[in-house]
Amino acid sequence: MSAAGTGDSVIRLGGNKGLEVELLPFGATIRSIRLFGQELTLNYPQAADYQTDEFYLGATAGRVANRIAKGSFELNGQSYQLDCNNGPNHLHGGVAGFNRQSWQVLKQQSDTVQLYLRSADGDQGYPGAVQVWQQFRIVDKQLELSFLALSTKDTLLNLTNHCYFNLNNDNSSIENHQLQLTATDYLPTDEHAIPTGERRAVAGTAFDFSKAKLVGPALRQQDQQLALANGFDHCFIWQGADAAELKLMAVLSSSQSGRQLEVLSTQPGLQLYTGNFLAAPFTPRQGICLEAQGWPDAINQLGFPSTQLKAGELYQQLIVYKFS
Repeated sequence: MSAAGTGDSVIRLGGNKGLEVELLPFGATIRSIRLFGQELTLNYPQAADYQTDEFYLGATAGRVANRIAKGSFELNGQSYQLDCNNGPNHLHGGVAGFNRQSWQVLKQQSDTVQLYLRSADGDQGYPGAVQVWQQFRIVDKQLELSFLALSTKDTLLNLTNHCYFNLNNDNSSIENHQLQLTATDYLPTDEHAIPTGERRAVAGTAFDFSKAKLVGPALRQQDQQLALANGFDHCFIWQGADAAELKLMAVLSSSQSGRQLEVLSTQPGLQLYTGNFLAAPFTPRQGICLEAQGWPDAINQLGFPSTQLKAGELYQQLIVYKFS
């Protein structure tokens, strides 16, 4: 396919129905989401700032979002070693993951843009040459992110977006936001943020967001899992035959601004990250991530939904951000 454009200029979508989105081809990054002029995400003042961003601000995380323990896995009897860029683990695709690559602009309209990336065989240590098509589309007051991909060899693929949301359009903490999650279970982790293999019920714990509640008091509960991660950095999980259907996963709202975000996805998990390690020019817990994705370290975990993509098979996932 030929590209309609390349480079790292800002792409602007929408505006007619009150929702405006700015995108960067670098990292297939959501730079800004505004509803009736009010900013709803954390961002940098200049597009060039994203070249040195360490927080995956609005970026597309891949090939494999989240962590792979010790950066190693076995596939079809062959062992693979990826770079470890997060302590002893591989995180969000590695040092030069999809967030560090410039995507091609294939098609652009007032409310839609399609980006394309070819990841070579061996890129960051992963097998197979992978082609990825990502479409951003505004429909009324929602932003749809659709992902398609093909690989020449069996490989791993787990794509998500890493927006940090703050619905108050200021520098305040997200602790005064209300959050509801429809999952009944989450994945506890070890001291290196790798799932232990246990699936733990949220009921009666700090992780129980089955009814909307403030994030701040939940963060301050005495819980070993919160202490290990310095806050929430955990995957909430959906299981069963309907886990791959488009479903409501999360509702984030602020009584201060009156804004609300619903996150829907076909993915089987959602990583809740409360910005525990944000630093200048931001402050810790200034933004909250709701990353719809496959379960972390799935390739090394017995019984986790597979993040393998077989050669010639079509990878297809959808994430929807619905604002009101």
